[in-house]
Amino acid sequence: MKYNNWMRWFAPGINIKRWLFLFSLGTIWLVVGVLMMMNYQWFSSFEDVFLEFLFHLTGSYNYTVIATIGVAGIVLGILAMLWGIRKIIQTIVGAILPDTEDGVSDYIFEKIRLGQGPKIVVIGGGTGLSMLLRGLKSKTTNLTAIVTVADDGGSSGRLREDFQMIAPGDLRNCLVALAEKEGLMEELFQYRFTKGVELSGHSFGNLFLTAMTQVLHDDVEKALEASSKILQVRGRVIPSSTEEIKLIAELTDGTIVEGESNIPNGGKPIAKVYTQPERPSPVGAALQAIDEADAIILGPGSLYTSVMPNLLIDKVAEHIANAKAATIYICNVMTQPGETDGYTVSDHVKAIEAHSEKGIIDTVLVNDNRIQDATLEQYKKAGQEPVEVDMDALQSMGVRTIRANLVDSQDKAIHNSERLAKVVMDVVYALQTDIEPHILEYYLQRDDH
Repeated sequence: MKYNNWMRWFAPGINIKRWLFLFSLGTIWLVVGVLMMMNYQWFSSFEDVFLEFLFHLTGSYNYTVIATIGVAGIVLGILAMLWGIRKIIQTIVGAILPDTEDGVSDYIFEKIRLGQGPKIVVIGGGTGLSMLLRGLKSKTTNLTAIVTVADDGGSSGRLREDFQMIAPGDLRNCLVALAEKEGLMEELFQYRFTKGVELSGHSFGNLFLTAMTQVLHDDVEKALEASSKILQVRGRVIPSSTEEIKLIAELTDGTIVEGESNIPNGGKPIAKVYTQPERPSPVGAALQAIDEADAIILGPGSLYTSVMPNLLIDKVAEHIANAKAATIYICNVMTQPGETDGYTVSDHVKAIEAHSEKGIIDTVLVNDNRIQDATLEQYKKAGQEPVEVDMDALQSMGVRTIRANLVDSQDKAIHNSERLAKVVMDVVYALQTDIEPHILEYYLQRDDH
């Protein structure tokens, strides 16, 4: 049996009928109550009948009862309408989102709050980018992750070679990090096969993105959009380029190292990195996101192999430099063997400015929490040391530096996702309202922050 659009609500088996009826009944009560209070002429016949009934019942004409019934009708009508519309909304939202654990009102309020957050573009790759996104998704859904596609190691490298496509690994990590509800789906996308000659070493998420790209006729942007809907991603994940990019490093002794996965093993300091092809074409959506952003975040992540490749894409650095938004660079807590040995914060900034060929960094966010000596000793054995915050050099470069406690505790030297996201949001709001840096820094260093 077919129904017109409005009649579908009254079809058998639809639980919403009772609440529609209650809402309609409330409307009638409200109208009757108002009419009795306003004493409309065309309503007088009913009023006469009712007063006659009261006279036979009580022996007098009691006009107060009319007003009382009118008030009662208005109150009951409003209550019935509110309760009916509440249950209607619950029924509809429950049908669309049956797994919503929180109350419907809480869910809707959260959606509205996140949707009104600032537009933030995060540029990078690797675990640093996904870690930051995992924290930021609880602050705003106006997020855009612009992700490097130069990875050529492990599962991503094999799929790049076999299918002539961009590296899916970092894209997968960002999708999972931005998923509205993590858990089983995250485990599935991150699951790595350990058996089978062809499957061993591949992650399910990489294979999924590869298959989705093939189904959508090699359109990786459409594949990411479709995957985002499946994972209910808060925000967007965009590759910085859809071209197959090879990252190449020139070391200080003139040695050339090809391939992102090989660069940290070069054995000498890095003089510069560049791509093949030179200046790959950008994704238009990435440039548009940069232009419309309220804040642009670089890092955290490997300087030369995660952050820098994005800046080598044609026009990306130019759009960052010309954007209305401030650019915040989140410096790593520790140096990275083979990439930033002995680097200070200003060395990181100088390297970015040199490769972007423009002054793009306005603010640097650095960790100010002391790390235990025992922990530092463990990192030292791995060739890592804390990145020195050389304030004088940074000030001479005209870069605003904000120090804050960004790590989990003194026995770890990695960023805490939630803490870093909260500090980033504080910095973004502070820069929008022109709060003095020293006041903001004092607030960020408070123990209760």
